Amino acid sequence: MACGAGGFFPPIFNYICARMEMIQDKLKVSIAYSLKERTGKILEEVPTSYPFVYIHGFNNIIPGLEDALEGRHLNESFSVDIPFEQGYGPYRPDLVMEVPKDELREVGEIWLGMELEMYMDEDVREFQLPETADEFVDGLNLDDDEESDGIYTIKEIKKDTVVVDGNHPFAGKDLTFDVTVVAIEQPSFTELETGYPDREEDFDHFDDGFDGADGEDFDDNNHNRRWR
Repeated sequence: MACGAGGFFPPIFNYICARMEMIQDKLKVSIAYSLKERTGKILEEVPTSYPFVYIHGFNNIIPGLEDALEGRHLNESFSVDIPFEQGYGPYRPDLVMEVPKDELREVGEIWLGMELEMYMDEDVREFQLPETADEFVDGLNLDDDEESDGIYTIKEIKKDTVVVDGNHPFAGKDLTFDVTVVAIEQPSFTELETGYPDREEDFDHFDDGFDGADGEDFDDNNHNRRWR
C-alpha cells in the first residue's frame, strides 16, 4: 500500500500517511536550501537532487531552522530569517589560538582553510584530520563521555606557528534560509536510536551525480556540511 493510492484503507494507515505529509518529531526530513547572509551574499546552496537529511526533533541542526521547519508540509517552500543567537552563535575570539607548528607534525602538509579536529589528552593538545579522528581517539585515554574539542580551521600560517579558529564559519552571522521540503519519511530503528540518518542509504534515491564546489563530489551523510 502506498500513500495516495486509491481504495479503502484502515484509519491508522490514513493517519500515518497524513503524518508523513507534515514535519514532526522523530521523522526523517530531506530539505534543499539556499543560505544567505542578510546582505544577500550566498553562503551555501543545496539542491533538491542532493538534499540535506536530518532526523527532526533531535536538536542536530541549528535551533532557528528546526523551529521554522516544525509543521511544514511536503514540497512546501519558505524563507526564514535566523539571527545568530538562533543560528551558529556569537563569534568567540577565545576560540582563536596560535599554536606551534610542531603540534601539527602528525597531520602532514597543511594549508589555509584546512580543517583539523582538536583533542585534549591529560592536558596535552593534539590535532588530527577529521577523517582519521576515530582511529586517533581509540589510542587516547578518554572517558566514555568525552569527545573532541571541536573543529578548528587554519586561518594563517607563519614561520613557526599556525593560527587556528574554532568558530563555525557562520558564527556571528544573521542568516536567511530559502528552504524546500523534499521528503518526509519514517526513520529506521537505528536512526531513531542515534538521532542521525543512516550513512549508506541517505541519498541513494536522490543522487544524480551532483558535484559540489570546484567539481568535488559531496560525501554521504552531509559529511561536508558542518551542522554543529
